[in-house]
Order: sequence, then C-alpha cells, then structure tokens
Amino acid sequence: MMCDPSQLRLNPALSRWRVRVEGSALKTEDQQMYRRIRLRMTLTLGALAAMLLFAPLDVAAQGGSITGRVTDSQTGQAVAAAQVFIAELDLGGLTRQNGSYLLLNVPIGTHTVTVQRIGYRTTTESVTLGAGETMAQNFEITEEALSLDEIIVTGTPGGTQKRAIGNVVTTVDAAAVTERVAIANMQDMLAGRTPGLQFTRLSGNVGTGSSIKIRGVGSFNLSSNPLIYVDGVRVNNQSRAGPMLGYRYAIMQDEAGSTGGEVSVLDDFNPEDIESIEIIKGPAAATLYGTEASAGVIQIITKKGREGAPQFSASVRQGVNYMSDPAGDLGTMYACKTSSRTPCAESDLFTYNMYDEANRYIREGAFPWGSENLFRNGLSSSYDLGVRGGTSNIRYFLSTNYEDEGGAVWYNNDKTFRTRANVSVVFSESITLDVSTGYVDGNTRFATPVRSDGGIWQDLRWANGYFLDTNAPGANERLYGFQEHLPSDVANITATRDYTRFTGSATVNHNFSSWLNQRVVVGIDKGWDTNQVLFPWNPAPPPNQAVYSETVSGTIDYGNPMTEVQSLDYSATIDYSPVGFLDLKTSFGAQYSMRRFENLRTQGEGFASPLSRSVNQTPVERLTLTYDYIENKSLGFYVQEQIGWNDRLFLTGAVRFDDNSAFGADFEAQIYPKFSGTYVVSEESFWNFDLINSLRVRGAWGKAGRQPSVFAATNLWGVIPGPGGTAALRPSSPGNPDVGPEVSTEYEGGFDMAIMDDRISGEFTFFRQQNKDALLNAGFAPSLGLPGAVQSNVGQIDTWGWEASLNTRVYENDDFSFEINFMGDHTNNEIVDLATFAPTGGIQIGYPFPSARTRYWVTGAEFPAGETRGTPINAMCDPGFPAEGVTGAASGRRPGATPIPCADVGTDPILIGPEFYTYIFSIQPTLSLLDNSLQLFAMAQGQFGRTASENAAEWGHIYNNTRISQLENNALWQAADRGRFTDNRTKRYYDGDFWKLRELGARYRFPASLIGVTGAESMSLAVSARNVFTLWRAQTDIYGVQISDPEYGAPTQGGGGNYWNMPPLASLHMTLRVTF
Repeated sequence: MMCDPSQLRLNPALSRWRVRVEGSALKTEDQQMYRRIRLRMTLTLGALAAMLLFAPLDVAAQGGSITGRVTDSQTGQAVAAAQVFIAELDLGGLTRQNGSYLLLNVPIGTHTVTVQRIGYRTTTESVTLGAGETMAQNFEITEEALSLDEIIVTGTPGGTQKRAIGNVVTTVDAAAVTERVAIANMQDMLAGRTPGLQFTRLSGNVGTGSSIKIRGVGSFNLSSNPLIYVDGVRVNNQSRAGPMLGYRYAIMQDEAGSTGGEVSVLDDFNPEDIESIEIIKGPAAATLYGTEASAGVIQIITKKGREGAPQFSASVRQGVNYMSDPAGDLGTMYACKTSSRTPCAESDLFTYNMYDEANRYIREGAFPWGSENLFRNGLSSSYDLGVRGGTSNIRYFLSTNYEDEGGAVWYNNDKTFRTRANVSVVFSESITLDVSTGYVDGNTRFATPVRSDGGIWQDLRWANGYFLDTNAPGANERLYGFQEHLPSDVANITATRDYTRFTGSATVNHNFSSWLNQRVVVGIDKGWDTNQVLFPWNPAPPPNQAVYSETVSGTIDYGNPMTEVQSLDYSATIDYSPVGFLDLKTSFGAQYSMRRFENLRTQGEGFASPLSRSVNQTPVERLTLTYDYIENKSLGFYVQEQIGWNDRLFLTGAVRFDDNSAFGADFEAQIYPKFSGTYVVSEESFWNFDLINSLRVRGAWGKAGRQPSVFAATNLWGVIPGPGGTAALRPSSPGNPDVGPEVSTEYEGGFDMAIMDDRISGEFTFFRQQNKDALLNAGFAPSLGLPGAVQSNVGQIDTWGWEASLNTRVYENDDFSFEINFMGDHTNNEIVDLATFAPTGGIQIGYPFPSARTRYWVTGAEFPAGETRGTPINAMCDPGFPAEGVTGAASGRRPGATPIPCADVGTDPILIGPEFYTYIFSIQPTLSLLDNSLQLFAMAQGQFGRTASENAAEWGHIYNNTRISQLENNALWQAADRGRFTDNRTKRYYDGDFWKLRELGARYRFPASLIGVTGAESMSLAVSARNVFTLWRAQTDIYGVQISDPEYGAPTQGGGGNYWNMPPLASLHMTLRVTF
C-alpha cells in the first residue's frame, strides 16, 4: 500500500478531507497500518463535521459566492488576468484564461464588485447576495484608449507607467494579433501595425527575411537593425544569416557575425509564444541602452504563467503559400521568328509568356520537375500546444510548436520545431524569480541557391523566345528558350541551413522596501548553424548547354557559424515622496553585453564521383579553409532622476557612460544624456473640455550611438608563405586608433489624445535626428604601402519625420460594431556633411541616403532624317543643378535645368530619388457581427516616395524580349539604353508607389452551447489571406518590361535591386484554436 502525504490536502471548494490510496494487494502489516490510518481519519473527519454542524448558524447563513465572466466589450473575447474584487471586504481574485472568476464566502448583502485590468477602464457593478446564494454577474469591460497606466519595461529602469514616459512607445498586442490572423514570422506581425517601422523588402524565398528600419537610415555603412531583447535579455539581431545565396553585395559592417545570407534570425521566435512587443524608436528613447541603440530597440515579451488550474490551448493552422500571378508578373514577352538578333521586322514579331511555356515543357516531360507546374501552391502548416497555470507561489507557461512552410518551388521549405518553458517563482512578498527559456531547431532548403549566375525567375525573365521549340526546333535543344539554365539545373543545386538556438534569461526582482526595489536580468542567446551550398559534379555538357561553372567538377561550401550573446542588466530605483503631491524616483544601473561569432568554413572543389556530397570527397590541395573569430564587449552605467507631480506631470533626466571594445585606443568612453517631460493635462481640475476626455503632451531629447565594426581600430595582418616553408605576415587592413561610435542626437515631441468618451483616440509624434560622426571608409595613398581603407568618423546624416495613429469606434451595440484604425508615418534624410571625404556615387552632400541616381538624364533624341531606327542623333540631357544649400563644391545634382547636348554633361550624378519609402499608410477596418462572435477584418497598406530598382528588367531589354528592344524604333530609348548616354531611368529605376491589400479575413467564435459537449472552454475558426492583391501601382512597366512587384528586392538598406531573388508570395490559411 502506498500513501503519498502530498495527496492529503484540504479542498476548499468541497470543505472536506480527501485521501488517495494506491495499491491492489495489501499484506497483513499493511492492512493493520491502513486500519489505524482509517480510524484516525474517521475520528478527524467526525470532529471536523461536528465543528461544522454545531458552528453558529449565522456564520453558515452568511456564506455565498459570486461567479461570472469578464469579456472585452468590443470583441467579446475573454479577458484573462483581470482583477475582480470587493474592496471593503479585501476579497478578490484573477480571471482565468476563459475570463471566468469565482469569489467564495461572500457575506450576504449588497456589495460593489470591481474589475480592473491594465489597458481597460475600471468597471463596477452592485451585487446583492442572499443567504447561501450563488450569484452570476458578468462584466463587459471597455479598452482604455491611451492605456496610460500600462507598465513599459523597454527603455526604462525596471518598468515605468506609460504616463511618465516622455517619448512615444508602441506596444503591439501580439497575443490578440495571432488570435485572428495567421502570423508566420515577425514581418507579418509588425508590418502595418507600427508607425515608423519599415521592412526593406518582401521575399518569395521561404526561409529568408528582411532587415528592419526604425525612423529610416542614419548610417552609411552600419546596419539599420534595432537592438532586440527577449524577456529582458539581448539576443542576436542579424538579418544576413544563412548560406551565401544569390545576392553577394557587401555585408553591413556591424553585422560582424553575418555570413552574407538572407535570413533574419528574428523569425526564429514563435509568434504564438509572444504576449506583447514594445518598440522604442530613436536615440531620445534609447539613451539608457547606449552605444548600438540609436537604431531603436524592440523588446519581445513572451507569455507567462497565471495563478489557477492548468489551462491548455491548442491551435492548428493549414494553408498555402503561392505566387499569385507569375504569368502576369512576367508580362507579355516578344521575340523574332527569324533571328535571335535585333532589330526585327514588326511583321516577324510574336508574343509569348515564358511561364506558360515552362508549364508546357513540364507537361511534355522536357525536363524533370517535382510539381505539376513550375510554381506550386506550397503547403503551410503549424501546430501549437501550450499550457499555463500555477499557484500563488509558482506559475508556469509551457509550449511546443512545429511549423512546415513550403515555398512556390517544390524543393523550397522551412521546417521548425520550437519549445518554450517560462516559470515564475514568488519566494516572498519581496523576492520573485522569472525564468524564460526557448529552444529552436530547424532546417531550410532555399529556392534560389546560387550566389551568382541567375536563378529560376531570372531565367524566365531573361528568356529568348526565338529558341522556343515551337519557333526554332533544334536551335537550342536543351535550354528551350530559357536564358542560361533550365529550372531543373537550379533545383540540382542545394543550399541549406540547419539551425539550433537556445535563448534563456533569469530575472530577479527584489522589493527591499516600499521605497527601494532592484532588478537583475542575466541571460544568454546562443545559436549553432550549419550552412551548405552543394554543386554536384555534372559531366561536361553538350554544345549549347549552359551550366554553372561549379558543376564542371563539383564544389561544396560548408560552414558552421556559431553566435553567442551574453548580457547582464542591473537596475535599482529609490522611490520617495517628501510631500504628498511630489514623487521622486532615483534610478541607477549597469549593463554588460558580449557578442561572439565563430565560423569554420571549408570550400572544396573536384568531387571524386557524381555521387560525392561531402567535403572529405574533394582533394586536399583543392580545399580552402577559413576561420573567423569575432568578439565584442560593451559596458555601460547610467543614473536617472524622475520627478512626478500629482501623478500628472513628469520630468526625467538621465546620463549613460559607455565603453566598447570596438572603440579606438585613443577614444575615451562615450557619454549619452537624455531629458524628457510629459503632462497629462486632462486630469487637471481646470480641464473642462468634455469633448476631449484625455490629453497627454510629451517631449524628449537624447543621445545614443552605433559602434564601429569590431576591427575598425585594429591593424589586421594576413599570413602568407615565408622562406623555407615558414609562415610570414603581411598587412591586411589598417586600423584607426581614433575611431569611435556614430552619435545620434534626437528630439521628439507629440501628444496622445482621446475624444468622445474614447470613441476616437490617437497619437502624433514628430522627430528630428542628427547622426554625426558617421563612419566612411577612407583609402590610403599607394605610396604608404597599406592596402584597404580605414574607417573614420567624418560624415553626418540628418533624419526627420512624423508618425501618427488614429483609432475610431464608428458604431457599436450588442449585435453590431464597426471600427477603423489608421496609421501613417513620414521619414526622410539628407547628407549634410562629409568633412574630408570626397563625394562619390550616392554619397553626395544634399542627397538622401541611399539614393537612386544617373549620370545622364536624357530628355530627347531623334533618328537621322528619313530613318526610323539606327543610331540616334541630337541627344539632349538635363545637366541638373546643385542640391539646395550646396555651393562651390563638387556634389550631387538634382534635375530641372535647361537641357544641353548629352556630350557636354559632366560626371556628377543626378538624383532620381530616395531608395526608401518616405511615406507609409495603413488602414485597418474591423466589422463585428452576431454579438461579436463573427469578425471580418482587413488591412490595406500604401507606400510612397521610393525610387525602386528592377534591375532584372534591365536585362530583359539586354536579352531583347521586349517590343522596344526588338524593333529599336524609339530614338530616346535607343540613346538612353543602347547608346553611350546611359540613363538608368530607362533601364531599371521606376516609381515604386503602391497600395496593397495586406490582410483579409474572418474569425468566428463558437458559442458555448455548441462547444460545451466537447469539454472545451472556447473555440474559434479563422480564415485569413495575406498579400493577396495589389490595389494600385504608380508604374507597371519600364519601357515595356513588366515590373514584377514593387517590394521585390535585395537584402540591402534600401532593398534596391533584385538579382537572383524571387517575387513575394501570397498566402491563404485557416486556423482552428481551442482552449480547455
């Protein structure tokens, strides 16, 4: 017989003892012991029953209970973790995940029951309770428009109410977003929901991502990615991880651990595990983070446990990722029936679409392919299971997730397994511990595996229809009109990323007393990748076969990058009030972080056989081994003083002292100050504007930085063979002992307002940044004998703009409601100083950065008299004029001058426009029906002001598959594209403005009467589509070459260019979500 003492406990709901006895066969000794236990238990239960029976009758009569649910009045969703209490009785509790609550032992009589939750208005109801009665009282609480009492943990020492913060903080309710729309990555989560935040591109290569910009670009060489924190610990923020794919442009210098790929490691985190995301947007807000924080900070807050019985949640998402109109994105293509060369007689022209031709080839078996059409509907699935619960002392959240995302080509997929365990322990009223852990393991095979020489989309785009087997059989019996490779050639190359990642943090909060609290956060984020690009050995091709040069003997590129970020954050706050209306908070703290990157990379050539697939099957003499070890450390201290007056007016001043291992030996530690103020005017007694029920004005000024690249201050040496088989050193890259961080100074101001009893609310913020000491690479005179260039703090970029959001509840009642939210932002910049740096290319005083430009701006040309084609004459160009405010120095120019002969134009470039969007707007309507059980929602987003680059289209003209390139009958185009006066506007640049339907969907919450038989507490079914339709585009073609998609670009700061990339994908998903 087994008797577990831990199973002997009092059940307060039943008020009786319960014992669990396990075992089937009892020995004699066990039987006797069991009889003794049973006798004692009988006596104990009898005594307890007697006590209850003969207790005063009025005590029993006074007992009653109040139960019910708390729901959101807008959406009808259950509100968890709301406080439900009766203040005068000091009696209360928290709602469960399904919004239910239970108050026991409530005395008879009339009581005021109050419901409170951060982000919602306080709601009260009067409840009259009779003797022994259980009263049902449901609450519908209304979301507070401005949420001024919300606790913000990002950019503050330990956490501060939103009302006391002078800079704007954007909070994304991630849990609410994932409830209604399918979210596959962080770009889906944040795009269109955060004014001032931009993703540079959309990729059609599943498993890749985009860099992030907050308030634009403020650096020439350093990355625009913000700092990323998860539950208080700093994590890897690279957006160029993975193997080197089709884009070989330079890696951003502060992504020292980047391998030059296109993967954003931010997408490693499971959106279903995230409770909320906080975003602070500039130096004025990020001063306490010091160097590296001028690009902003994103804090991801994962879900935590809650007191109560275990609450399980499960979701299943199924859908497809697809290219919505590949034939339309290619457009009508032209070829000549009689020749592969130009010009062509118009009577010999014919039209075709290479995507349709590729599908025909696949049906006819011309080449092997893994799907019915060239592009498929890639299956997308996700399975999530989570549980949260706990006691008053220990709370937990556990989850596991498996996700399988398929791309548009049959071999492109990303499979990921994730698990998370978060535990909170309350040791006492003064000490708590929060432990957060997450583990990720996955594998990706990419759609565009080749580092150069084209991919599937480019071979379609650059096709030559003359070689179609329906036009010229035998002219090229292998390529069938594809430009360089068959799709099967591309599919034979494999580019993969196997990745594992662990992120863990521990947070200890210690409330030493009512006036002193302190917090320590320690954590680690570590990732292990295996990147591989494999070109199998393919025997020598027959004539007319174009294959990758790497397949002639076979090559493999194999790397094992490891990234590690360690961080330690300590903060303490002394809170004291010398008088009742004045509150003083003095905070101080320290932050330490260490980033480490290590990579052993091997490249082998010359496989032993066509079956060879590993590095050890290549000759040793044809192996190239490279090893990288990069480590960076930073340490900062800060002190802050906050003055609060009547909980309405707040003034905050702070200063941070920062040092970084990347600073030069002759550069002293950096000092970053900040100052902010905020005033909740509407809470003053003199405020009598009934229309405006809440108004807060705010302003902030501060500094932050960006560190130089890790080796900017260090002289680097390379190893070369020396005499007699020894090794020798040679200079590799010089360092600058004076190099320091780029320093950004920003001021911002704005207001938060709610009117008409919170039916309309919004925020507005304006900002201006000065990004000084911007790093540029300055070369050496050849006579010095030093190769390369040295980083110097010589430039300045000024950035400015505004951000706004407006939320409106147009109409609402019990059965029907309609709301619509608007967001918009404007961001621009200008190069204002280059010191001794000689202007070059797009780095010109008066230009935005990055920018599109051209030397020749052709305005007109003509053919010789009587000719309709040939070499143009009389080509005229706009020479441009100096940028505003720039005189007496060589600099970039702007168009608008009187045309002159193109032959007389100088070498200075003319600005076409910025390579980034300067205005972004989004509209999000939501319609709720059937007592909020059915929701219909959409999001439309428009982006404006960018000069985009479709350089894949440029080669469409070069390979002569457009009407104008076949006929050569347009004199201006001939002069600007085929002639010596190259105008980039005729080749690849275009107006990238657009409006897209980002999201469209519906969600239905099943009624309790329907799901009651299943035992579930709640159930919902959602259908959502993403990037389904382009509503409007400013420009659809470049002299007849179809523009595929304005967001189709490369992983650069501006997203310009799209060589070797895939156009964006659309998606359609259905999600079933259950809690029980």
